[in-house]
Amino acid sequence: MRLQDVLLAAVIARVYGNQDPLSEAKLETPAGGFDWDPAEADPVDHGGYTSSWHHKLHSRDEASHRGLTFHPEGAPGNFRCHYPQLDPDIWESCNRANSRTCWLRMKRPDSEGRIYGYDIHTNYEVAAPTGVSRYYTIDVATGVIYPDGFPKQALLFNGTYPGPRLEACWGDELVITVKNSLPNMGTQIHWHGIRQLFTNDMDGVAVTQCPIARGHTFQYKFRVLQYGSTWYHSHYSLQYSDGLCGPLVIHGPVSANYDVEAEQTLMVSDWVRDSAFSEFHQEKTNEIAKANVKMDTFLLNGKAGMNAVGGPGNSPRDVEAYSVTRFTPGKKHRLRLINSGSGATFVVSIDDHQFTVIANDLVPIRPYTTDRLVIAVGQRFDVIVDGQRDRTGNYWLRAQPADGCNAFKKGVFNSTAGANMTYPLDTRVGIISYPSLRSLALPASLSTTTDFSCLDAQSSMVPVVPWAIAREPLNPLYLSTFYNARQTVPDQTLGQSGNYSHWLLRLDPNIEHQTGKSMHSPFWLDFSNPTLLNLTGAAATPSYNIVYYPYRREGFIYMIIDSSLLPGTHPSQLGSQIVPNRGAHPMHWHGTDVVILGQSNERFDPVTSPGTWNYENPPRRDTVVVPGGGGYVAVAFRPDNPGVWLVHCHISWHASSGLALQMVIQGEEGVEGGIYGVLGRRAVDRLVGGCEEWEEDLGRGDLEEMMEKDDSGI
Repeated sequence: MRLQDVLLAAVIARVYGNQDPLSEAKLETPAGGFDWDPAEADPVDHGGYTSSWHHKLHSRDEASHRGLTFHPEGAPGNFRCHYPQLDPDIWESCNRANSRTCWLRMKRPDSEGRIYGYDIHTNYEVAAPTGVSRYYTIDVATGVIYPDGFPKQALLFNGTYPGPRLEACWGDELVITVKNSLPNMGTQIHWHGIRQLFTNDMDGVAVTQCPIARGHTFQYKFRVLQYGSTWYHSHYSLQYSDGLCGPLVIHGPVSANYDVEAEQTLMVSDWVRDSAFSEFHQEKTNEIAKANVKMDTFLLNGKAGMNAVGGPGNSPRDVEAYSVTRFTPGKKHRLRLINSGSGATFVVSIDDHQFTVIANDLVPIRPYTTDRLVIAVGQRFDVIVDGQRDRTGNYWLRAQPADGCNAFKKGVFNSTAGANMTYPLDTRVGIISYPSLRSLALPASLSTTTDFSCLDAQSSMVPVVPWAIAREPLNPLYLSTFYNARQTVPDQTLGQSGNYSHWLLRLDPNIEHQTGKSMHSPFWLDFSNPTLLNLTGAAATPSYNIVYYPYRREGFIYMIIDSSLLPGTHPSQLGSQIVPNRGAHPMHWHGTDVVILGQSNERFDPVTSPGTWNYENPPRRDTVVVPGGGGYVAVAFRPDNPGVWLVHCHISWHASSGLALQMVIQGEEGVEGGIYGVLGRRAVDRLVGGCEEWEEDLGRGDLEEMMEKDDSGI
C-alpha cells in the first residue's frame, strides 16, 4: 500500500471512528488563506470588499456548472451548498451523521501527508471557504394576522410571521434586496449577530444608514464568515415587536454528531395584541409604572397554543394550535432555538428529554448536557436532542418566562412564590411528536424543571475555537464602565416628542467631572444623520453617546456594564436627576462577539473584581445578560473591525427609550480615513443616495416621522 493511502486510511479512521468528535485530527487551512487587513482594501476595484478576499464570489448562473456541490442536512430539498473554487475530484463534503465536526476536505493527503480543509476547529475569525452569492428579495408591508386568535395589524416580511427562513452555507455571500412597502414609515433590516467584517454599511441600523424610504429598495450584500443559527429583524424603532423578524440559518460544521435536523427553526417570543408603538406610547407617558410594556402572551413560531382565543379556559384543544416538531425514535435531532421576543427571558425545556448544547450565538462550543436553557432576548442556541427509542405520542416543549425577567398583563411569572401558584399563561408552547396514533392527541407529559432563574450558567459554554485574553486592556477601564440608569423626570432636551423619562447607559458622574468626558444622556439620534456619514460631527451631539476605540488586530478592549448604585454624584449637575436601574438587561454588541470575563450579582470593584475573571477561553457570544439587583458583566473584544457599532439592550422598550451607546472603531488611518478607506467610495455613495431618497420622502410631509419621532430610533 502506498504511503499516501496509509495516511489517508489513518485520517479516515480518526474522522469516522472516534466517539469524541472534538478529538479528531484538525484539518489544515488551505494555503493562501484569508488575510483580514483593511489596509489592503481597494475601493475602486472591489466596491468595498478587501482585496484579501482573493476568490471571486460567483453568481448562481456562473457557478452552476463547476465546483463542489452537496446538500447540507436540514436544508430544503432543492438547496445546495456550492464551492466553485473546489474541484470535486480533489475535494469533498465530509459533513455526515458520524462526522459533523467536518465540513470540507481534500480527498487525499498531499505529498507531505497533509489534508487541507475546513472543520469545527478552523478559526472562522480569519478563514472561511468561498461559496456563492445567494439572492433573496424581502418585501416589508402591513397585514392582518391572528397568532393568538386576536386580529392584529402587523408588520410582515413577505406577508408572514415569522418571516421566511433565509439560508446560506459557510462562506457564501448574501445579497438581500429589501423593499419598503409600508404606508407611513421607513425601515431598515439588521442581520443579528453577523459580524459584518469590513462591511459596516450593511449592518442595517440607524447609525449606519438612513431608513429605506417608502417605495424604495436597499440591497444588503455581505459575506457570512460564521455559521449556525441566528435571525434578522427590523432595527427601526419598534417594528420588529410588531412582526418584522425571521430566522437566518448558515449551514456549517457542529461540535457533536446528530442524525437529522428539525424542519423548522424554533422562534419563541412574547407578543402584544395592540401596536407596539401604541403600547410604548402608553408606557412612556405612565410616570407611575416606569417599567416594561406588559405583554399579552407568548408564541412559538407564531402560534400561541392554549394561550390563544382568550386564555386557557377558552382555547383550542388540538395539536394544530401548536408548533409541532417531528421526532424519530432512536435518532439524534438538531434544533435551532431563538428568543425573538421584546422583553421576556425564557427557560426552555422538553418534558422527559435533555439538550446537548453545541452552539450559542453563532459560536460553536464544546457539548454539554442540560435539561433547561435560559434564552434572553436576542440569544440563540443550537442543541441536539436524542429521540428516545420505543417512544410514541407527544411531549410538551415548554417556555417558562424567567423569574424577574418578564412582565405580562395577566400577572407575573415567579416560581419562588410556591408550588400552588397559578401562572397567568400556559407555558406549554410547542409539541415534540413521535409517530403514532397518539400523535393526534395533546401531550400528557409532565415537567420536572424547577429552576427558572434569569441568569444562565455561562461557565458551561466553552468555545471550540479558543480566545486567550490579554490581562491588560487597550483602553482605560474607568472610561468604559457604564451604568444602567433611568431618569426621574421627563427629559426636555430631546424635543417635545421626547419629553418623557428615559433609560440610558452613563458614565460615573465623578469620572465625567474629572475627565471632562460627558455621557449621561439617553441615546437619541436623527434618522437623517447616521453616524457613519458624519463621523466627525456626530461626536458633538451628546445624545449620540459615542465611545472611540483604536483599531488593533491584537489586544482587547474591556467594557463593564454595571447595574449597581451609581457612585456618589459630584455637586455639579451631571447626574442629579438620574438614578440606577437595577433590572437585568440582555445587552447586544454589533460588529463583534464578546467574551464574558466576569458576570456577577455583586457590585463591580475595579481593584478586586478583575482578579476573579476568566481570561482563558471564556464564554463568547454577542448577547449577554447584565445581572439585575446591583450586579455587573465584564466583557472583552478585539477592536479589529473598523466602523460604527451599536451596543444596546435588546428589550425593545429599553432600546427605544435610550439604553444604548455607539462604539466607533477608528481604523488605522484615523476615523474617517480608516473607516471610509475600508468601506470604499461606492459604499459611501450608496448610503448617501439612500439618505437623499429618505429626505425626498420626508419632504412629502405625510410620514409619521415628520409629525413625531418619539423614541431613540433603534
